Amino acid sequence: MGWGLLSQRKMVFSRWSLLWKTALVFAPAFRKQFKYDPGYYAASTYVSGEVLEAALKTIKANAEDKKALMAAIRGNNVQTVRGLVKFDEFGNVVGDVYIRKVTRSDGRLVNSVIKTYPDVSQLWTYDKTAFLKNPVYSRDYPPAKNLEP
Repeated sequence: MGWGLLSQRKMVFSRWSLLWKTALVFAPAFRKQFKYDPGYYAASTYVSGEVLEAALKTIKANAEDKKALMAAIRGNNVQTVRGLVKFDEFGNVVGDVYIRKVTRSDGRLVNSVIKTYPDVSQLWTYDKTAFLKNPVYSRDYPPAKNLEP
């Protein structure tokens, strides 16, 4: 069994999809320039630039005003190559999350979206108050109950 067939059985979670409608301009342009499909890190770097550009436009490029820059970054809802990006009250990204499956498209293996969870925050479906009562995630929390000594 070849890698292509094995790969087509794989399902993954991500905030990025090459085949998503917002990537239909970015992905072909990236592929043309670099000769391969953009992955999560390439898309994330581009998205970061889009968010920064929107914030700089909001504050008329006055990046020396750090408070205004941070307020503009956190306050803007920016349409990007991965969809709408916005931030919650803690400064964390809220956006769509995709469940993807490896499929063939134009002779290439690609991650096709099979389910979208809209507007997922760091808390997702957890109660904010209950979640924030927990200690900060670390090596010790949550306790690992199934490790061998």
